[in-house]
Amino acid sequence: MKKNKLNLLVYTLSEPKLNQGLGNVVLNVANNLPFEKKILFPVGRVKKLLFYSFLSPIWFALKVKKINPDIVIVHSAEASFDPILAKKLFGGDYKILTVAHGLNSGMLKAYSAEKKKGNTNSKRIFELNLKISAFRSKFIYLSDKVIAVSNYVKEELAKDYGTKSVVINNGVNKTKSGKLKKKFETILFGGNLYWLKGLHYLILANLQLKKPKTILAVGLAKNQQEFLKNNYNCSNVVFKNSMSFKKFEILFKENDVFAMPSIYESFGIVYLQALANKMPVIASKNTGAEDIIVNKFNGCLTKKASVNEIKEALEFIDKNFEKISAAAKLEKRFLWKNIAKEYKNEIFALHECTESK
Repeated sequence: MKKNKLNLLVYTLSEPKLNQGLGNVVLNVANNLPFEKKILFPVGRVKKLLFYSFLSPIWFALKVKKINPDIVIVHSAEASFDPILAKKLFGGDYKILTVAHGLNSGMLKAYSAEKKKGNTNSKRIFELNLKISAFRSKFIYLSDKVIAVSNYVKEELAKDYGTKSVVINNGVNKTKSGKLKKKFETILFGGNLYWLKGLHYLILANLQLKKPKTILAVGLAKNQQEFLKNNYNCSNVVFKNSMSFKKFEILFKENDVFAMPSIYESFGIVYLQALANKMPVIASKNTGAEDIIVNKFNGCLTKKASVNEIKEALEFIDKNFEKISAAAKLEKRFLWKNIAKEYKNEIFALHECTESK
């Protein structure tokens, strides 16, 4: 890949790893951009100290001075707090391009709603983290440019923070297309917070079927598994702990339908993985999934927290399984190499705007 002279700094609050959601996105975007770049992120105790003390802009200012980038690409709204305040307080010639992967203000609303219903077992520190992140996210409007990963997030940014943005979806790397399945017998679910991803509603809906399917639930911590077992009939649920992306991808080939009817979902790369493996998808309306799923074509979109609509979706897919499975395909626009071209255009536009001044 031919490198351009433009110097980028990619900033994130989480260590980029290919086997985790945001880290996977950070690395794939960075690796497909033809620019000189460095990735910066706080780690361990330093990260916690900076986050809770709000000293992170000072730490960022010290780091960025040594790198001297033209543009800082920030992954997550809450992370934008650091380069924005660092620039305001200490100066700097860099432009800030923030990628909003969802808003913790939206997640906080979802958490509060589920908490009232008694559907969560998260500790108080979790809620505190959401509140701090929501506060940090308020500064995103001071970015020079904002990218939203879905039309849903774009609407959120405009409504919650009065921020304009352009939409560039997340993606996946090209993989060998999965084979069509003949029967609908198993449901794959993948997510680390059952209450956020709607697993409890999926369990209830599945139990209402004449012949319940087997749900393979991947990614939940032990305490969440125990909460579900103690509060719901999980006789048709098989739990598996978190695993690498490669191991998780194998499960798409081994199961029939992917269901993650989230209460809050900014986009959902797992939906793309499912479509790449000819799997019909069940997701929620008014989420980022609407950029991916066409209702009753390659899957079903249901009302959030609606056991009845999830049940109807399961029944609809069961009756039309072969037809919907055939329509479940990964569009080329969702490949990282193509998404990187959109990022490249936005980066050049931002840099040219800087040069013209």
